[in-house]
Amino acid sequence: MKNYFITEDKNIYYRKFGEGPPAILLHGISNSSKTWEGFSKKLSKIRTVYLIDLRGHGKSDHFESYRWIDFSNDIVNFIEQNINNKVEIIGHSLGACIGAQVGQMLKSNIKSLILEDPPFFHHQRYGVEGISQRFKYNLSLSKQFNSKEKILEKLIGNSKLSKVKNLELISENLANLDHKVLEETISGIALESFDAIKIISEISTIRTLLMVGDEKKTGGVLIESEIKKIENIMQNLAIIKFENIGHNIHDEIPEEFENRVISFLNNG
Repeated sequence: MKNYFITEDKNIYYRKFGEGPPAILLHGISNSSKTWEGFSKKLSKIRTVYLIDLRGHGKSDHFESYRWIDFSNDIVNFIEQNINNKVEIIGHSLGACIGAQVGQMLKSNIKSLILEDPPFFHHQRYGVEGISQRFKYNLSLSKQFNSKEKILEKLIGNSKLSKVKNLELISENLANLDHKVLEETISGIALESFDAIKIISEISTIRTLLMVGDEKKTGGVLIESEIKKIENIMQNLAIIKFENIGHNIHDEIPEEFENRVISFLNNG
């Protein structure tokens, strides 16, 4: 089923399919729910799956504000409007941070969290300049073009991206993206009201799987000292670390990702 839900008088796009307890999948920044296409088909055999395009992404409307708390409030509203049972949240990158904050806000409604390479402390460690370096190319494409074809042409012509998978999907996502999402993340405005340590402390009893890429491959999205900090706080945490795998674990090793996640869900 394809549908929209309303928040702040604007539309958030989502799809619902499958059978079983509810599970929400949240994508990363400048991505869309299409990143979960393969995994969601497997998951839908044991869960009712909700794929959501975050505000400013995919088929969802563009908004005035893109603070992480805004994304989280959208998901809280969605759960309260559409789901009556305890829900499992699976999030990648930004989606993992949003999933954790939703867990903080709706603790009694969350059955479990699966957090794939969440950049909880990335902005603190790298600052505006470092974050800008990470996102400036995507930001320039998003600001200059709203055509998937033109962005794809630029990506194909970039020798550094010759081995990157899914360039067509990346192009589509950047064409649909509101570039203010990246601008607010780079400036740090987006992280107002996002206190990673407080959030982690307040979800410490929720059953959680933390999946982490190799920091040498991810560009240090989550580093070892930060993983230990999370481990010391959380009381019901499982951690899986992947050597020689980058930030997009679900895309780089989809079969292993599927097996690990489904095993975690089935044993809950």
